[in-house]
Amino acid sequence: MNAVQLLFDTAERLPHKAAMVDEDHSMTYSELRDEIWSLANGLKNQGVHENTHVSLLLGNGPEYVVSYFALLTLGATVVPLNPQYKEKELTYALNDSESYGLIYDHRFEDVVNRAEGDLTSTELLIGFKGRKNHGCEWTKLLNDHSEMKPVDRKKEDTAQIIYTSGTTGKPKGAMITHNNIIWMTKAMTDVQGTNEHDRVMVSLPLFHAYAKMAGLWCSYYQGATVYFVPFHPDTVLERIEREKITIFHGVPTMFTMFIHSAKLKEFDYRSLRIFGSGGASIPLEVVHRIKREMDVEIMEGYGQTEATIMLASQRMDTDKVPGSVGPPVDGIDLRIVDHQGKEVSPGDVGEIIFCGQNAMKGYYNKPQETENTIQNGWVYTGDLGYQDADKNVYIVDRKKDMIIRGGYNVYPREIEEVLYTHPDVIECAVIGEAHEVFGEEIVAYVVVRNDLDEKELAAYCERNLAKYKNPRVYRLLESLPKTVTGKILKGPLKKYQPAKIKKD
Repeated sequence: MNAVQLLFDTAERLPHKAAMVDEDHSMTYSELRDEIWSLANGLKNQGVHENTHVSLLLGNGPEYVVSYFALLTLGATVVPLNPQYKEKELTYALNDSESYGLIYDHRFEDVVNRAEGDLTSTELLIGFKGRKNHGCEWTKLLNDHSEMKPVDRKKEDTAQIIYTSGTTGKPKGAMITHNNIIWMTKAMTDVQGTNEHDRVMVSLPLFHAYAKMAGLWCSYYQGATVYFVPFHPDTVLERIEREKITIFHGVPTMFTMFIHSAKLKEFDYRSLRIFGSGGASIPLEVVHRIKREMDVEIMEGYGQTEATIMLASQRMDTDKVPGSVGPPVDGIDLRIVDHQGKEVSPGDVGEIIFCGQNAMKGYYNKPQETENTIQNGWVYTGDLGYQDADKNVYIVDRKKDMIIRGGYNVYPREIEEVLYTHPDVIECAVIGEAHEVFGEEIVAYVVVRNDLDEKELAAYCERNLAKYKNPRVYRLLESLPKTVTGKILKGPLKKYQPAKIKKD
């Protein structure tokens, strides 16, 4: 079955229900379906068919939604790209994915033009302002409104190739199948209890797997209405009240910005049913402050692109365990193993591995990387965590982020959790930097307010952490580097060469 049928079934059931709202424009489910058919017919005439790879370089909005589902209708494989890509990154992704086509909006005209000469497989360029040469205009493809039945797909056929953030080298394209999407949509809908009365705000960029699954697939499967709102903390908070939003999914940085907004207490948030956080671990202090100042509970989940996004999640109908991301999603087998692949006891830290119908097919054209990640049917996440006796999952850190200082294993997240409890810390990131005596030294990069200085931070950590966990260097910055989704990037921090680290 083609995954897009989930949307078409809803359009048949709720034709006059609003499917999406973008600024002042609204589109019903039947209107959305008809526009998908129209674009699919136009794309077919441009040589797009089943198994054709077509990339999207678009911002959030109706054009993204229509393009995404039109490609799936044809049985093509969608390759969503990060709108922040520069020329070399765009060239790499298009060539690596062997994309036949690229659909992009006018904001990316310059970067596409610069990359065009180095493209090896991309023949079809579809813009929104009428390209010359061999390209064409998106709106001119919307001429044939005849019904188009989705091309039948096998469950193992690739629906989309989602590129990882490339934190361990060049980005890899995770192949997500039609079965992955269908299974995860139903599983995630069950966790959230999504229904046709929900009003779902989407502020995360749709190229990200989390935004597509939580924002589009679950909503369109059940018949909810999606509101596209560009992220600004004050704007989002105001629109939650105005539109009576029931579901908002964000990343930790967004929630941190909420609690530092001067307008936080001006609005009514009683309509919110789910305040979901994913993409990275959220500090407990941020969770507590959201509850205290907004009277809203954050429902935290855990997953990754290779898992079609979700592995574990807190539930709305059960008590949340502080610090935990909840138990594994029903139907997913999740284990914690040591370096030899042996399952550890409850409470012991190890690498998180999983198997199930949510597991990606592999990395596109990267057999060695696939073999390294999927071993005997188990996907190795590279994340460190543990489970309690009730199977609740606790995320400790990324395996690659763990610091080994003088033989001691130090988890940056534990230090970050302490730093976030200081009232004048806005955000922070802890990394390990090379040290000639201890192997690695602990360095904290912190964004502060009220003239908080390094000595005060050091004293605060000394009062709350064992000595071997204390950062020896604090570096105060105006902001931390982030991905387009707001996830803090630790890699770029390496460029800040520390002053000589003392050899205590």
